[in-house]
Amino acid sequence: MSARILGIVGTGAIGASIGMRARANGWHVLGCDIAPAALENARRAGAIDAAASPDALYDAAHVLVLATHLDGVLTEIERLRARPVNAELILDAASVKAAVSAAGRALPQFVASHPMAGTERTGPLAARADLFEGCTWAYVSSGSSELDERARRFIGSLGANPLAIDAAEHDRLVARTSHLPQLVSTLFASSLVDETNAAALDALCGPAAREMRRLGRSSFAMWEPILRHNATNVAREARALAVRLNEAADALERGEAATIPTL
Repeated sequence: MSARILGIVGTGAIGASIGMRARANGWHVLGCDIAPAALENARRAGAIDAAASPDALYDAAHVLVLATHLDGVLTEIERLRARPVNAELILDAASVKAAVSAAGRALPQFVASHPMAGTERTGPLAARADLFEGCTWAYVSSGSSELDERARRFIGSLGANPLAIDAAEHDRLVARTSHLPQLVSTLFASSLVDETNAAALDALCGPAAREMRRLGRSSFAMWEPILRHNATNVAREARALAVRLNEAADALERGEAATIPTL
């Protein structure tokens, strides 16, 4: 019996990590990417068996994963709506779900999803077969119990823990738990670039600063559409945090550090 075929659109760190784990599970993995170098690196890294054109991938795949940046996912959904697709399951891996879920309603095989895993590094050379091990992988119910079960089985096969959640609630919560921390880290890291005593600055960074600087190195080309599509939620969280920071600054100036809220 021939191996089942997984098609991956976008062979960056997330897509290539999916491919690595799927190949270890016995899938034949086809990849497509707008960057030829990414495809070749994905093949060399063992993330895909072969490159394919989008049409060939759409025709061959039993399961299709859209692992591009968010705007790319929305573009691919539009392309898929205009042609027959043989896949029994289509997933995405974007970090915002309301826009994706709404766009994907016209695809009967589609389940909007989001793995809570990643890296500040980009490209297939940053991929790991164990990237999703033990991580939450959120998905928005399609309304079909059979299709949702296919999604849960596939997600579980990658080592992740599937979590069903409403699209709007997902976006509200990740604005607080993922998108705001990334925004703060990006701003914090960028605030350090004009430090004249860079050597001492590096030496005096504690664990929290090192982690924020690590996150601040994440590709903003990837994060910009996420922040744009979830702007209302992220802006609300950013303003709420700004209020708390200003209140803390006022308390410090009054000599009342002990009044700063803590856990």
